[in-house]
Amino acid sequence: MRLIFLLFCLFGTSAQAAPRVVTSIAPLHEITSSIMSGVAVPDLIIRGTASPHHFAFRPSHMRLLQRADLVIWIDRNFESGFSRLADILPRSTLSLELLPRLAPDRLDGHIWYSPRLTQKAIELILVSLIQLDPDNQSSYSSNARKLLTRLTNWRQETKIQLDAEIPGFITDHAFLGQFTRDFGLDPVISVHNRQDDYGGLGDLGRIETYIRDNRIRCLMTAEPEPSKLALNLSDKYHMKIFKIVPQADTAGIDAISVGDSILRRLEQLTTALAECRASG
Repeated sequence: MRLIFLLFCLFGTSAQAAPRVVTSIAPLHEITSSIMSGVAVPDLIIRGTASPHHFAFRPSHMRLLQRADLVIWIDRNFESGFSRLADILPRSTLSLELLPRLAPDRLDGHIWYSPRLTQKAIELILVSLIQLDPDNQSSYSSNARKLLTRLTNWRQETKIQLDAEIPGFITDHAFLGQFTRDFGLDPVISVHNRQDDYGGLGDLGRIETYIRDNRIRCLMTAEPEPSKLALNLSDKYHMKIFKIVPQADTAGIDAISVGDSILRRLEQLTTALAECRASG
């Protein structure tokens, strides 16, 4: 009887090998889900249309974080409230703050629109998962290789399109800074800055001058609904609005389909750029 009990304990220990992973925002959830496909699905803190820049933890989030083995986030300036993370997490929990390790300038937290930074993020997440769960190293590594290959292909195809013609556009909020750096493009002017703030009348004059001088005909937004100021500018200057709308929450969806989410997000951007080019 004692032998059966010991065997049961050993079996139970091996069966719960998958780490409990928590991600801050949907793009990181999509990337991590792809790497963990077939093993487990991570949890997501900031869901739906909630802005990471104006976010505070709820008691349910605190409980989720305190049970986590690994927490993955952008940085303390991008996800408001995450600066408190060190006071919330148990000492045994790994915290992977990506932006300081990927882009020392920390100018833009939207790393998932840069294939180069996304690939580096995949490698960092992979190392953390293997550290926590070496038994599933083979699955994590295989999934990561597949995602890295698909990102490489997407970057090559997108570069061909941009080399042919770069469409003129502005953004509602500053979310394509890492994208333009990755592809060697000139910086894109935005109606609002990285924290969703607006610079006032002086800034509006600069934006309108840029639109007129460059004959801008497209406005990109990553929000379900553009800001009022963006709508006013699009009406005034006859700009077409393209929504790069984040995918719906992926918790509970089969991990195989989840693995495609980050690529679908990037393909939305590619499609919008192609349609913007055609509309000019």
